[in-house]
Amino acid sequence: MNVPESRRAAPAAASSTNMLRRSNARLILDTIWQVPSGSTLTANELISSTSLTRATVLGVCDDLLRDAWIVEEPARAATGKGRPARHFALNDNAGYVIGVDAGYSGIRSVAANLRGDVKGRGGAAFAADLDDPDPAPRTAALQRAIDTTLDDGGIDPAQVLTVCFGIPAPVSRRGTIPTGNPFWERMSVDRAAVLAGRPHWRSFIENDANLAALAERYNGTVDPDGSFLVLLAGERFGAGIIEDGHLLHGSLGGGGEMHYLDLVEGVGSPEAIAPLARAWASDAVAAGRRTVLSKGMSKKTKPSAEAVFAAAEAGDAVALEIVERLAERLSRVISTLASLLNPDTVVIGGAVAPSIARLAEQIEQKVAATSHFPPRVVASSLAGDIVLTGAVNAALDRVRRNALEIELHRAP
Repeated sequence: MNVPESRRAAPAAASSTNMLRRSNARLILDTIWQVPSGSTLTANELISSTSLTRATVLGVCDDLLRDAWIVEEPARAATGKGRPARHFALNDNAGYVIGVDAGYSGIRSVAANLRGDVKGRGGAAFAADLDDPDPAPRTAALQRAIDTTLDDGGIDPAQVLTVCFGIPAPVSRRGTIPTGNPFWERMSVDRAAVLAGRPHWRSFIENDANLAALAERYNGTVDPDGSFLVLLAGERFGAGIIEDGHLLHGSLGGGGEMHYLDLVEGVGSPEAIAPLARAWASDAVAAGRRTVLSKGMSKKTKPSAEAVFAAAEAGDAVALEIVERLAERLSRVISTLASLLNPDTVVIGGAVAPSIARLAEQIEQKVAATSHFPPRVVASSLAGDIVLTGAVNAALDRVRRNALEIELHRAP
């Protein structure tokens, strides 16, 4: 049976038309998304920015209004003859993303709107037991953290679009964790269990140091298109590496993993600032040394890294010795990274960053004495929120790239 050429071509033509319409919708939504919160774009401005026709711009904007991605501001008085210009803006609170810092010694989370403005915070106490492979306690803690975040922000769960879990383990580009390391396996997230009952939520996992690097990229400290790394220095060292503006994952997500420190003289392990500050302070008190760090100590309660740095700032001799040892350890770690990767800047991130800020210049000088490629050393102003900020940014990036496949749920 012979089919007329025009009829055979119809499906392809329809497909081409749909692809063009989606391409135009993505272009217009991205253009509106780039406008600062509180600002609008007129149809004429969208035409100028996109080079699309007026009919196309207005038709796409009507579709985006129907789907709730954008809002139309009330008409303003016309400055000349004709109809008032139509003004469009992103519907900032049309949906929310959740960023989770699923750490080794605690879980924190935030919810942010489509602009990245944080609307709710939550968390849950949790300490990983490396001898217990049961994921249920970690799953329950993650659920509590998310629930408290939604409650704090008064957010309808139906409006959550994507969740990003930052974990202290390597994550490949396919979202998988290498096998064979018990610590990494314990730090995994059973997303199906955590998000049970919320089937429309999208989710993914990413290495926490990589998220920290993404957060710092636009924090004003570094060149976003340059080469730098963020060194998380709280419980365990981990690095997020940006080379010429691109995040380095490695073939299995191992870029920035620092177990090689087991082999570095004067370091010996990936343990970072917090556990060593606690251990060294406890050892000093147990040895009978006089220090303000002994106040409030018990078998279960040890001085925090922040307490050690505060005591050193006040002139406590024991605390000053500990801080000097920590600075020496940090400088050795950074020297190895500088020799291998030659970054412009090393940013120290995590909750200890405000304390480390006072030592940044001293550490930089120590690194310069041992490295042929000494980087600038700074402490991140994002402090303990650095992983959360990166998780929100990564989740929003996913939402923007897949917006036209996402169905928004209007708040009741």
